Amino acid sequence: MLDWINQNSGLFSLLAVLAAVIIPIVIFKKQRKYDELKEERTKDEIAKRELQDAQNELDAMNEHSPFPYTSEIDRLIRARVNYLNKKLNQR
Repeated sequence: MLDWINQNSGLFSLLAVLAAVIIPIVIFKKQRKYDELKEERTKDEIAKRELQDAQNELDAMNEHSPFPYTSEIDRLIRARVNYLNKKLNQR
């Protein structure tokens, strides 16, 4: 048995070198793919969070205050409501 191992030691060395080169490449490719998927999920979550924030702000602005607004404040509020509606309808 030891004789056979000794005769094929060059082959075993070659296989070890190939494994030392191939395995890190495979791991690198899988890690890169995982990172790309994670980045896509993060972008989607940020977009959903922005839409939810805009919807929450719009809902809060639609609740009317019992106090009257001055014309300047009323105009700013209406402009913000229009902006939020456009943002929500755009996506």
